Amino acid sequence: MRYQSIFLYALVFLPLTIAAQEYLERYESLDVTRYRIELEINDTTDSVRGNAEIDILLKKPAGGVTLDLASADKEGKGMRVDSVFINGAKTEFTHRENRLILPVENADQGIIINFKLYYKGSPGGGLTIAENMYGERTFFTDNWPDRAHHWFPCVDHPSDRALVDFTITAPSHYQVIATGTLQMKVNMPGRRTTHFWSSSVSLPVKVMGFAAAGFAVQYLDDIDGIPWSNWVYPQNMEEGFRDFSVTPEILRFFAGMIAPYPFEKIANVQSTIPYGGMENAGNIFYHERSVSGDRTIKYTMVHEMAHQWFGNSVTEQDWPHLWLSEGIATWLTNRYLEQESGYESYREKLITQRERVIEYSRSGLAPVVDHHAENITDLLNPNVYDKGAWILHMLRRKIGEENLVSALTEFYDRYRLGHACTDDFMKVIEDVSGADMEQFFDDWLYSAGHPVLAVSTRFGNGRLTMELLQVQQHKMAFIFPLDIRFVFEDGTKQDHTFDIFFRRHEFIFEMDSEPAEIILDPEIWLLFEQR
Repeated sequence: MRYQSIFLYALVFLPLTIAAQEYLERYESLDVTRYRIELEINDTTDSVRGNAEIDILLKKPAGGVTLDLASADKEGKGMRVDSVFINGAKTEFTHRENRLILPVENADQGIIINFKLYYKGSPGGGLTIAENMYGERTFFTDNWPDRAHHWFPCVDHPSDRALVDFTITAPSHYQVIATGTLQMKVNMPGRRTTHFWSSSVSLPVKVMGFAAAGFAVQYLDDIDGIPWSNWVYPQNMEEGFRDFSVTPEILRFFAGMIAPYPFEKIANVQSTIPYGGMENAGNIFYHERSVSGDRTIKYTMVHEMAHQWFGNSVTEQDWPHLWLSEGIATWLTNRYLEQESGYESYREKLITQRERVIEYSRSGLAPVVDHHAENITDLLNPNVYDKGAWILHMLRRKIGEENLVSALTEFYDRYRLGHACTDDFMKVIEDVSGADMEQFFDDWLYSAGHPVLAVSTRFGNGRLTMELLQVQQHKMAFIFPLDIRFVFEDGTKQDHTFDIFFRRHEFIFEMDSEPAEIILDPEIWLLFEQR
């Protein structure tokens, strides 16, 4: 997902501190193993009718299970539950304040309970029913970050992952794409078609979903055994098919660098989502107006494709660790740029991202791993994307490129189809490199801000005295290597590298003449600000 392209609209989220408490309680007590979602959509109203069959493994004895499902509000948005069955027997339930509470009697640890729920209503989010840019009615899921519960009952948090089946019944003039692979389509009375899709890979709810629209669908040759298709509006299908034609080279880049592609298919979908791209597993949604035919969408595609490995297959344990998805995907996008356009283009991108981090810090300081953000969407910021990518760039220098790529591969292998937090990533870096990373992670991920450096010099009698100060107010001192380049009038240069660990350092250099220019970090290895 790309924060630069987010449209502002009114959403209501729980504060992260409250959400974290609920997440821990449910994470420790239950695990959804499979969702079977049946949904009917229509052309006359925005109301949907559905039933959800959910298998839940109890991790410890419980007297009840709580799922997320939007309650009906005063404007008529939300869901009303008609009935609930537990292991086939009808049961009472409580549905209020977006929580569906289901009783479980004498449930022991380790058993799987089957719940079936019948419900209907108009989604207040999560499933966007709207006209596209050509005035045609469309249906697109928009689950990120915790909006799936607006249209089906679930554990709406990235820490829980499950298999999912979607059975979507729609007017027959729609094409429907969903998570997993298409099992069959059945023509129904009343010019309706039922589409059966099923996943073989467990996923967090945020990247499950479906779309229904009047698509032009292009099925192409498999990419190394992975089915590939493109779903675009008929009015600009030539532009869309041209834009998405770069898919094979992107997929192969990451498959070669990290691991084989982790899902059953790759489909690119033009959509009405409010983001530049949304990394739904196996079927990536792109904002409709980003499809132009000139392939300017390419690096959005690279970013969203990187998420198939980091974000979808390896998922952050909780929202404060979102950088493990967005920061890694941003750095991998930079890395793709480097292999395509050269190291100088990579460096130019880093300079731009560093400027964004510095500018963002002026509006308030927060660590990358931010446990105090009030809303989940507050985490969609340059700290998580650009600073996250910069941290990987600095690791590239600290432990070496080969070790960094090996660590990313090992991190993926270790947590594939699972969850991880920042400390898990640190442990992998330490295991691969043999280095103690605690200070580095404390400085760059758990501490707010970045070094702010001020330099003063005096020259005389063939000696240059340079004072270097860390002048940031929020932290006494960061620890880092600093490259310094002296450039003289005749064009000659001297390069020096120093380990910086105090608030103040003084350096003395013997030289024949005073430098014409002093450049800090000439090769662009340090996230810092100079004053």
